[in-house]
Amino acid sequence: MSFRSIFTSKSAAAVVTTASMPTMSNLQEVSSSAQMRKNGGRLLGLTVLAMSMAACNTIPKADMRPVLAEPNIPIEQAYGAFDKETVSTSEQPSLASQRWQNFYSDERLKGLIAIGLENNKDFESARLAIEKARAQYQITDINDLPRIDGSGGYTRSAQNRVDKNSSGSYNVNLGLANYELDFWGKISSLKDQALQNFLATTAAKDSTQISLISNIAQSYANLSYSMAQLKLAEATVESRERSLFIADKRFEAGIDPKLPSLQASASLENAKLAVLRAQSSILKSRNALQFLVGGPIPGELIPAPAVSNITTHEVFSAGLPSELLRYRPDVLQAEYNLKAAGANIAVARASYFPSISLASSVGVSSGSLDDLFKSGSVGWSFGPSISVPIFDAGRLDANYDVAKIEREQTLANYEKSIQTAFREVSDVLATRATLGDQLQAQYRLQDNFEQTYQIADARFKAGISNYLDVLDAQRSLFSTQQGILDLELQKIVSQIELYQALGGGANLDVPEVIPAAQYTNLAQIANLPANSAEAKAAYVIDAASSARVASPQEAQAIKQSETVTKSTFRPTAAVDINQDGQADAAVGVVTEEVTLKENTVEQVPVTQIIEP
Repeated sequence: MSFRSIFTSKSAAAVVTTASMPTMSNLQEVSSSAQMRKNGGRLLGLTVLAMSMAACNTIPKADMRPVLAEPNIPIEQAYGAFDKETVSTSEQPSLASQRWQNFYSDERLKGLIAIGLENNKDFESARLAIEKARAQYQITDINDLPRIDGSGGYTRSAQNRVDKNSSGSYNVNLGLANYELDFWGKISSLKDQALQNFLATTAAKDSTQISLISNIAQSYANLSYSMAQLKLAEATVESRERSLFIADKRFEAGIDPKLPSLQASASLENAKLAVLRAQSSILKSRNALQFLVGGPIPGELIPAPAVSNITTHEVFSAGLPSELLRYRPDVLQAEYNLKAAGANIAVARASYFPSISLASSVGVSSGSLDDLFKSGSVGWSFGPSISVPIFDAGRLDANYDVAKIEREQTLANYEKSIQTAFREVSDVLATRATLGDQLQAQYRLQDNFEQTYQIADARFKAGISNYLDVLDAQRSLFSTQQGILDLELQKIVSQIELYQALGGGANLDVPEVIPAAQYTNLAQIANLPANSAEAKAAYVIDAASSARVASPQEAQAIKQSETVTKSTFRPTAAVDINQDGQADAAVGVVTEEVTLKENTVEQVPVTQIIEP
């Protein structure tokens, strides 16, 4: 059961008369009313002070320590594995610092990306989510502005059902609804939370854009190399048809047995299967590309087979892992969620303090519509109200604990997002580390099989060897050429994936407009420096700034300075729940001792089962 003590002070309604000079009785009434308001104000102030002091004894202290992430990765060190075309140094900035219009050089691809950013439904939904978050922030900002409502009405009443002298009255009122004075920062913390949610939404939009650009580029490359595979397979079919014709003629002439003819026919069918697979891959790639761009693909934007380059870069800079904190929007989104959780802690802590609200009204009332707006019918009221939490059965404590736990969860998610970003970049670099060597080996293998085919064909024409050697050389050469196309595609895709993993593709040249507070609570209206345009701009910049990531040395120092809570259970009585003569549980006293860590050994709590 929850108890809250509510104190309300309201002055009596004063009636303004039309007399030019106040009478003695009027002066006495006014004096009495002023004295009542004065005494009531003193009583209210003393009561609120006493109750607030009693309540503040249990208010948790504000934690002013900065929240530091500890992802346990080498933030300031270069990445481990990379090829000759990739560097990771602090001197060269990350690829993510470049606009996608500058990173990609293929004009057809850039045209498709521009269409996709205009028509893609996922990206449109992300843009609308930003507008929704902006509107929600405006709603919380408006809470700092008093709300005034107007009302009017007509009432007719009688004393009983046989009363023939019923009377009517008209009234018009203008009132200030319950307006909370933000002395403890609850409303401002809610506003800060809404701003962080808005920033998280903008980061989510950037993540959607980066993913969309990368998917369009990869689908473009897949379509290009599927077309190249089809071209290779069709050329192979023509070659295999000629081989089958030769084998059949030699079999009909009795020069060769049936086996070379059968193998030539099988090789032809394999080439035809390769054509069908390439055609299917082309259709799927076109469908994927059409889905991503949100409409039909213009014919002039269809890629050429086996595009060799989609970017002008010859050296790809991965920068340092620390740059992921600035360019990866998923990391920024997790960071903004962390800040929003911190603001939620401030909201939970502010709930411990008294809630002070204002309500007032002014209006006119009259039994006749003609006399409604005469001076004698005017009335007013003004009343502050204070709600002080006295006993709530631990709800405030539980809500505060939940807020702290939620921040720890978002901190863990933030650290995980950094680790995920580092792993994704490292995986792409690991793929690129051996891709160049694989391509060189595959090209050497192609040269080998081309020479093998030429020698086998010459030996066959000279009558030295049979046609089986020629067929084997053809099959090996075709397989090698297919492998080269696959590796060339992987090379292009790895460039796209590296740019995406580093966080490249967001609108660096078109920053999102961050909403700033337009209204100030009456409780802070006297704090003029905090309400200036410079202060609001500084607040927005601070809200959008990056959080700090602890270095390994700093994290170790923080761990050493943390407190350790040691709980001791002292049983006072044994309880036999099922009455079988055996003690099932123990009732006792738990004492907690808080100490500082004295050494660098991390103490891990161990769960103990206490038996009576």
